[in-house]
Formats: sequence, structure tokens, C-alpha cells
Amino acid sequence: MAARQSGVRTPPEVETEIVRLVRDGLTRGQVAKAVGVHPQTVSRVVRDTEGLEFARTGSGSSGTPEAMAKARGVQSEYARNRRAALSDRILDATEKTLDLLDTCTDPRNRQFLSQSLRNHTAAYADLTTQDAKAAPDLTVVVSMFDRLTAGVEAYVEMAGPARPGLIQD
Repeated sequence: MAARQSGVRTPPEVETEIVRLVRDGLTRGQVAKAVGVHPQTVSRVVRDTEGLEFARTGSGSSGTPEAMAKARGVQSEYARNRRAALSDRILDATEKTLDLLDTCTDPRNRQFLSQSLRNHTAAYADLTTQDAKAAPDLTVVVSMFDRLTAGVEAYVEMAGPARPGLIQD
């Protein structure tokens, strides 16, 4: 491996070779070793070259554009499933908090529970927004969020104005 020299521009022919090897499906380390540059140089060239990315390994990707698209689709499906599982857990926690709020008489605890509800709805919105934008036909997700938000707002309004000394946003 060549010694790293700060501030020295990588020759164009070396950058061209890096691009070719990355398009052939080699890893960052393999390209760096083959060309004789630091792995960070390879990463910089890939980052600065429009439309170039390292081959995805796993999910059956061989580095070809078709295989890489398939790998991204599998990863996206995995991410959607994870977000759905987390969303379910947030909704469960929200229901438990609403049940606690029903029986709570202490104003300070009601305030804490109200803040918790706001945090739950914000977290739920963050998780479901990506899927709603990706697939606009997911109106069920949006309407569930709207119903949940309306329920939380009703509980917060029932709590009345906060007394002096209570924790407030």
C-alpha cells in the first residue's frame, strides 16, 4: 500500500481504475490493495462519482445493478417490517398510558402521562411517515394516527390547565 500523503490529489488514471474495479464488484479493501491506495481514497472516489456505489453483499447480490436493486428491495422490506413491529409496540405502550391516565387522579402524574402520550404519538408519526410517503395508499396508517392524536388531545384537554410548579413543555 502506498504511503498516505495529505493534500496530494489522486491521479485521474488511478481514479478511473478505482471506478472500474468498484463497478466490477470488488470491495473497498480489494480495490485499495489492487490499486495501492488507502481505503479512504477508494471511499472518496466512490462517494464523489455520480451513480457509483459498492456492491451490496448478502441477499444474493453479486454487484450487478439488477442484483443490487434486489438486495435494496430486501433490505427495504426488512426495514418496513421492523418499523411495523416498532409501531405496534408504540401503539401498545400508548394504550397502556391511556389506561393509566383514566385512573390517575394526581395532577403531576397526569402531566407526566400526557407528556408520555405526546412522545408516543411523535415516535409513531416518525416511524409511519416513511411508509406513508413511500406508499400513499396507506391511508389506514394515517387515519389510525389521526384517531390516536385526537384521543390524546382530548385527554390533554380534560387534564385542564397546568398548575404552577408542574413540569411543562
